[in-house]
Formats: sequence, structure tokens, C-alpha cells
Amino acid sequence: MPRLPLPRFEGTVRLAGGRRLGFAEFGPANGRPLVWLHGTPGARLQIAPQARQLAHERSVRIVSVERPGVGESAPHTFEAVVDFASDIEQLCDALDIERFAVAGLSGGGPYALACAHEMPERVLAGAILGGVAPSVGSDAAEGGASDPTAGATPPRIAPA
Repeated sequence: MPRLPLPRFEGTVRLAGGRRLGFAEFGPANGRPLVWLHGTPGARLQIAPQARQLAHERSVRIVSVERPGVGESAPHTFEAVVDFASDIEQLCDALDIERFAVAGLSGGGPYALACAHEMPERVLAGAILGGVAPSVGSDAAEGGASDPTAGATPPRIAPA
């Protein structure tokens, strides 16, 4: 059985205000940077084995980031999803990454969009894989797929 490529590096950065942000890196240190935002649930190691291998073959530096409250990242509540972009900006500054692509899986999708929106001068490309909309907070989507009860028939109980 082939071995799962391990992260090249794992660590945390200290953000303004003292919070920690956890991350893991896959692929060569001098590869083209891609910031990966895991799904919900998920964490920094949520990188498919094939993607880990391709990162080496295609010279892509995957920086897989744990959102606040996950893994090594300290809990934090944002007023809006776009506020998360500042965490990624600080992480990339600390890792000496000037420009990068960003991708989000599932619940990481809105955060990837936030980064592209808030840092157009730094984000070269963006991708969303099976993205979902926020279901709580000021950015919450109303109805639709993000609300599993939307359009549902209420349960009926027979009279006694």
C-alpha cells in the first residue's frame, strides 16, 4: 500500500490580537502557492492523497489552513465572513507569500470567496468545490439548500 505523503511542514502563526492560526504545507516550498480552506467538518490535513502527490509533481505549494476553532486555530467569531480574509493575509505575510490562488471545499467555499473579494491584488485565482452558504450570522443565506427545513412538511401527529 502506498504511503500517504505527509505535510512538509505544520505550524501556527500568531495573528494580530494574539490568536493562533494553524496550517500545514504540502508540496515544494518554492512551488506556486495555493491556500486551501477545508470543508465542514475538516481540518488542515483534509487534503486528498492524490492532491498531495500532485502538489509535488506539479510544483504547487499547498498551504492548508484551519479556520478559527478548528485544530490548532484559536476560536474566534467574525462579524461577517469577509473578515476572515485578514487572517489569511496575515498568514501569507508570515509565510512570505505575496500572491496566491485560493480554494475552498464545502464550508471553506465562502471563506475562499471572501479572500478573493477582499484581496484582489493578491489572489490570482479562486476555486470553490461543493461550496455551501453560511447558515448563521449576518451572512446567513435564507431558505434554499442551506436551510434543510425550507419547504419541508411539518411533522403531523395523530390526535390521541
